[in-house]
Amino acid sequence: MNDLKTKTTKAAVLILIAGSVFQLINQPLPDDFEQPWKYRLICFGAELSNIFGYFTEKVGLLHRVNVTRFSYHMSVGAFNIRDQSDNISVHDEIIEHLSIRVYRPMSWNKAKNVNETLPTILFYHGGGYFVGSADTLEPVTYLMAKYTRYIVVYIDYRLIPEHRYPAAYHDSLQTAIYLINNHAKYSIDLENLIIMGDSAGGNLATVIGQQLIAQNIIKPKLQVLIYPVLQFFDFTLPSYAQNLPKRILGSISADNFKNFIHYFTGVEVDDTIFLNGHTTAFQKESKLASYVDRNYLPKKYLSKFSQVISVNDTYGKYSELSEILLSSKVSPLLVDDLYLDRNTPVNTILLTAGIDMLRDDGFIYAARLKNLGKKIEHMHFENLFHGIFGLLHGPLQFTRAKFLVNNVAEHIKKIVNK
Repeated sequence: MNDLKTKTTKAAVLILIAGSVFQLINQPLPDDFEQPWKYRLICFGAELSNIFGYFTEKVGLLHRVNVTRFSYHMSVGAFNIRDQSDNISVHDEIIEHLSIRVYRPMSWNKAKNVNETLPTILFYHGGGYFVGSADTLEPVTYLMAKYTRYIVVYIDYRLIPEHRYPAAYHDSLQTAIYLINNHAKYSIDLENLIIMGDSAGGNLATVIGQQLIAQNIIKPKLQVLIYPVLQFFDFTLPSYAQNLPKRILGSISADNFKNFIHYFTGVEVDDTIFLNGHTTAFQKESKLASYVDRNYLPKKYLSKFSQVISVNDTYGKYSELSEILLSSKVSPLLVDDLYLDRNTPVNTILLTAGIDMLRDDGFIYAARLKNLGKKIEHMHFENLFHGIFGLLHGPLQFTRAKFLVNNVAEHIKKIVNK
């Protein structure tokens, strides 16, 4: 009898584990989603990494962030993709405490290499402000240099949770200013300066572009924003409600988002953050709300998520948090039209993905720029997911990723060559 009970218990546990694995892997995706099982397996691997990181942190072995960083590096940044025939010079350099990596396409005319200035892309990496490095971004930066034949400079910044806001902002701005002031040393063509970033790096690229103009340093010719973070005011937008529960790439989840807020600001939050519980009733009725007005969104995104439920920070619990998150140096969308008009680079390329909680940030930003008469090319891919832009090599390679990088490079060249 005991043997039967033991076997039954083991069978039940195995069925439960198998069911959980199947549930994690077999998530619903659009019918025309390319390479769906590769995506599902990546999500499953990320979930396992999250679980492993949770336990290593609990036993005091490793912080979960370090587990994620190692997994991310091994998955994305551990491949040698350089080819001598591409004729691209690559070198690393330390500027104060920060590193940069400079990619310079070389001319076959050696004399020309010494004197020729080139259009230059300053690139800020994504990764939620807590992962990312020159190596993990190299699949993108190297290809951008190869496809455009422009100089590409990877710009490092200090990561959370070791370095909270405003460390990343200060690092990003100071390094950009240094490169601009020393443009001759790096052969940077200041007439064709491009600021670029993906996700969190897209946030930094937008903010730094605004600051360079507002501080009368330079007006970049172009900003290239790949599914950027643009606001921390409204977490009830349809793209949050629709996509955050999907646990995109197995790592973009409600729990990880709350951890990010804590790491970034030092303030712990609860689930009311997803009902905009970090803002007061006064803030919700202020001009800030008009800067992220959901009426800027396509109607197809509004119909299913038209009912909005929110709560207020009645007792000032999150006053320190909102002071950080609602700053234009963190939420570059939370500025009035006059500021946006004056302090946006001449041209904008914006890429958004349908399977992304940040989708609506991009659509609102694009609509506001268009209303101001700004030059913007908005490329939207409904059935692509946040994070695909960097999945270019190794077992995580997606065929659409290289197409996206090449497409963006072609659009950059078209604007620069006008």
